[in-house]
Amino acid sequence: MKKKPYSETRERIEKKQKERRRKRNLKITRVFLAMLLVTVVMVALSWISMVVYEWGSQTYATYMEIYDGYKQRKALRAASFDPRFDDYTNMLVVGLDAGREDTGPQADAIILLSAKHATGEVRFVIIPRYTLMNIQGRNTPEPLNNAFYYGGIPLVEQTVAKNLNVTIHHYMVIDTDILAEVVDILGGVDIYVDNDMNYDDPEGDLYIHISKGLQHMEGDMAQKYLRFSSDDLGSYGRNMRQQKFLKAIYEKILNPETMTKLPELVEVCDRRIKSSIEAFDSGHIAKLITNMQGTKPKVVLLPGELAKDNSWIYNPDKTSELMNELFPPEEPESN
Repeated sequence: MKKKPYSETRERIEKKQKERRRKRNLKITRVFLAMLLVTVVMVALSWISMVVYEWGSQTYATYMEIYDGYKQRKALRAASFDPRFDDYTNMLVVGLDAGREDTGPQADAIILLSAKHATGEVRFVIIPRYTLMNIQGRNTPEPLNNAFYYGGIPLVEQTVAKNLNVTIHHYMVIDTDILAEVVDILGGVDIYVDNDMNYDDPEGDLYIHISKGLQHMEGDMAQKYLRFSSDDLGSYGRNMRQQKFLKAIYEKILNPETMTKLPELVEVCDRRIKSSIEAFDSGHIAKLITNMQGTKPKVVLLPGELAKDNSWIYNPDKTSELMNELFPPEEPESN
């Protein structure tokens, strides 16, 4: 067997060594690239973590600032609350109409809504807008809706709370347009009309023509039904119709078929209703609404009588009896 020439053998050895060096360099390059990639990923993750942490810290700080502000506002309001009403959520609902050009919006309907936490029992006390009450800063009793003209919702709330000796936890302000929109979303309400209702006011662009009998009312008709006050009963008849409407709308809202319309109702209310209720109160309010399922509302008119000038003279003694009935005083513990 012949031996291969020395030069050929050396060439093959060098070729193999060169191949090994190439593979070693390729391996080193791959390791370097892998380490570089890991480093880049680690740096990127660190940067993202830092950004997320800073965003989270800022968001948390903003949230806590908002929540602290909410707690301060809640504590400030609670400072004047009577512990007797701790087991209830009382809300003053004020309906506004457009009013005249020289006065602006006016308090057209004023209702005290109360819900008992334990049972979900709901009570509505209709307070006629012309109820004569003592208003802070005024020398003699004046119609309650004047309080809105003098000092807006805060003065109306304060006036009702002091005159009725009741704690008001929240307020809600609505206008006739939003009321009509809500009724339309609910698909209308059914109300029995006691007498024909006819009224024309070309100057105010208001025309009311509703026949006696059971009526399915859409938003526009419901709004006119509530505004009508031109029969023999005047404002008293108007307040009685408010009682009927409240019962009808309450039952409609709590109807299981209405649950599918809640998102639309919430969107409209959030956009069109002014309220002291804040996002942090939503859990409590949601629980309260859940407890209302299956309960029938109690709707009463503030005790009193209609004066010749169409103002409402509320009876302090009977009003006190009503408040004690709605909010029974705690009996003293026996020793």
